[in-house]
Amino acid sequence: MDYEICIIGGGPSGYVAAIEAKRRGLSVVIIDQNELGGTCLNNGCIPSKSLLKAAEFYQDLSNNPEKKGFSFQNLSFDYELILNNSKKNIKRLKSGLENLIKKKEITVIYGSAKFINSNSIQIINEDKKTIINSKNFIIATGSKPYYPKGFDKDGKTIIDSDDLLNESSLPNSICIIGGGYIGLEFAYLYNTFGVDVTVLENQKSIISNMDTEIVSLLKKDFIKYGIKIYEDTFIKNILKNSNSVTIEIEGENKKNLEFDKILISTGRVPNTSNLNLDFLKVEMNTKGYIKTKDFQTSIKNIYAIGDTILGPMLAHKASDDGFEVIKSILNEDLSQHSPIPSCIYCQPEIASIGYTEDHLKQENIKYKKSSFPFKANGKALAQNQVQGLCKILINYEGKILGAHIIGKGATEMISEISLAMANNLTIDKIAKTIHPHPTLSEIIHECSLELSDIGRHI
Repeated sequence: MDYEICIIGGGPSGYVAAIEAKRRGLSVVIIDQNELGGTCLNNGCIPSKSLLKAAEFYQDLSNNPEKKGFSFQNLSFDYELILNNSKKNIKRLKSGLENLIKKKEITVIYGSAKFINSNSIQIINEDKKTIINSKNFIIATGSKPYYPKGFDKDGKTIIDSDDLLNESSLPNSICIIGGGYIGLEFAYLYNTFGVDVTVLENQKSIISNMDTEIVSLLKKDFIKYGIKIYEDTFIKNILKNSNSVTIEIEGENKKNLEFDKILISTGRVPNTSNLNLDFLKVEMNTKGYIKTKDFQTSIKNIYAIGDTILGPMLAHKASDDGFEVIKSILNEDLSQHSPIPSCIYCQPEIASIGYTEDHLKQENIKYKKSSFPFKANGKALAQNQVQGLCKILINYEGKILGAHIIGKGATEMISEISLAMANNLTIDKIAKTIHPHPTLSEIIHECSLELSDIGRHI
């Protein structure tokens, strides 16, 4: 065999697996179609968060500066420059990743891969074909945008997030098809920079599987910003005009809506269709997810991780998969599964982990809860960012069942709860931990104090 482990895909799951394999003394190669870092680094998490930070900064400057003691005229922005700055961040992180992989002496081969048999793949790069043999394979090819029937993008009036991150100008109006974290982040981004934004969602909620109270607060803020939200709404027809798109919707709000652009944000699907897995008889479900047990597929020396298997399509989950899969290959016990936090980086931010209150009610699970508002926190008041709350749910033995936060800084706060849940710490452990003042973390502390029956300010 040329290698002990061949990893197809160099995103967050793939390169973490490669680094861990190398650390264990295994010979390893990464096969990647385009660039190391995957969707997250190149056209997902990193560039979008850079743009969202610029939007947040602009929003802060635009929101009644006189009341904060500042005065200026004709505040403006250069969106093309903002976009270029986000690309600089990509370049910097990509360079760091490439240098790390080189330092670890991990081989990288670029090209499209497909299986020839269970021990060999063919790599095609332009006219060059290469055969790689390996004892084990890890499929880490990530995911790609999903387009419902009739919504194929054209890159002009119908676009996806990849197109958006390369457009140097803003439309006057845009319709975002699909809520979820991607759709809502871009809704916030566009709205902040003055675009007329509409969100269409065919589900009853713009964010499924999220705490109802949290979603209600976000919707209230979005509507206040001027974002139009249609839930439980279906698209009957799309008519492309020369410079716009008309959408005929049906439901409670049956009407025709016209926009400069449509952003397709209807989720993602595993990127597994071109690997020749059917030929090997690798078991998959109807949506293209690879079936696994401890990351091992139905072919004993082929493993799958990240977005190619069932579970949240999140970079941090994929990275953890990359670490754990090496244990599986080496027949070691895997780490106990930890709850996976999820975050939405619009403003106000949302962070969530564990069960929602809705789920606990539906399953008749007894629980206690505590909510603490940002407006009662000194740091939030000092920052003039008082929208939001933190909700923590526990059972009657003090074990944390879930936590849900909305407000500026929520995505940083959730890690304290994640740490506690991963280590089976009861809520009194947080209550007994001294939190610095003034910080947003005191919001979590206040909830834990009340749940431990020693509340101070609730």
